[in-house]
Amino acid sequence: MIFHDIIDMIILYFVRCHYKKRIITVKELFEQLIQLIHQRQDCVLVTVVESSGSTPRESGARMLVIKDGRIAGTIGGGAVEYAAEEFAKSCVVSKSSAIKEYDLSPSKDSELGMICGGKAKVLFQYLRHKEQELPKVCEMIISYLDNNEKFWIYSSMDVKAKTPLMLLDSHGRQTGCLVHQDELYFVEEVSGQKRVFIFGGGHVARALVPVLSELDFYCVVVDDREDFLSKEAFPTANELILTDFDKINEKIKIMEEDYAVVITRSHEFDYILQKQLLATPIYYIGVMGSKNKTATQKSMLEKDGFSKEDIGRINMPIGIDIKAETLNELAISIAGELIRKRAEQR
Repeated sequence: MIFHDIIDMIILYFVRCHYKKRIITVKELFEQLIQLIHQRQDCVLVTVVESSGSTPRESGARMLVIKDGRIAGTIGGGAVEYAAEEFAKSCVVSKSSAIKEYDLSPSKDSELGMICGGKAKVLFQYLRHKEQELPKVCEMIISYLDNNEKFWIYSSMDVKAKTPLMLLDSHGRQTGCLVHQDELYFVEEVSGQKRVFIFGGGHVARALVPVLSELDFYCVVVDDREDFLSKEAFPTANELILTDFDKINEKIKIMEEDYAVVITRSHEFDYILQKQLLATPIYYIGVMGSKNKTATQKSMLEKDGFSKEDIGRINMPIGIDIKAETLNELAISIAGELIRKRAEQR
């Protein structure tokens, strides 16, 4: 991890903290759409359906635009977003949908002439507030997200489509642009928030959970001490679970896409948890520790019969190397590693 990558991660965190109205979750965007329907306002849902090169945001980025301009979401800012917003405003006035391609290359023939390069295909869907199925679709999206369930959003790329948005909750669907029932759709898998189990409710966890919450992770704090699991200590945590560290399977069902951050009060508990976590299909295991602790615990795991491949699943010491010392710095270090792992998981 080189220095400017670390800086980018830190900047991303603070941008999310201080500009929430700009970078919002899928849930917040569709909540805003429901508000527009209740206010009897038509709008255009702008979606990046294809991207290549160094475009500001990847496919699936969305924003809502009314006749006065963008009110929620972002497709990356800069010249692309400005051009798309202006075009979306005209679509609201003309009550029409469209697909446009934007060339970000610095060539003379490029529409935008941006130095970053790349191309983006953008879908503009005109949504009438009178559309009967639209509120139901929005409510279903919010319900899926509240339950942290996986689903697929189908956005019709037929500019004359009567049903611009559909949902499917069956498994094994593709993502990207594909044909469904003789119509072309942009299909996006929405998996909800990535669930992070934070084992240990001490000082590091108290610094870490607010950061991960701002980064759209679903935070579950686990400890064996009831007085360490309070809403006062973890106001942004999604769940608080009281359980013995040597019997976590009694209270927790770990899934393949989950994350674990092991930051308990003792090396013994950390080791007990590692052995249990390695018996699960969990995607990520991170353990806090010094170089000496890391070497000792990996040696212990090997003696207990774990293979080098098993032990290689454990990220110890946890976090990206930014020479972190304070609690807040440790939180940024750990969050940076989880951001990277989440991007790789996609």
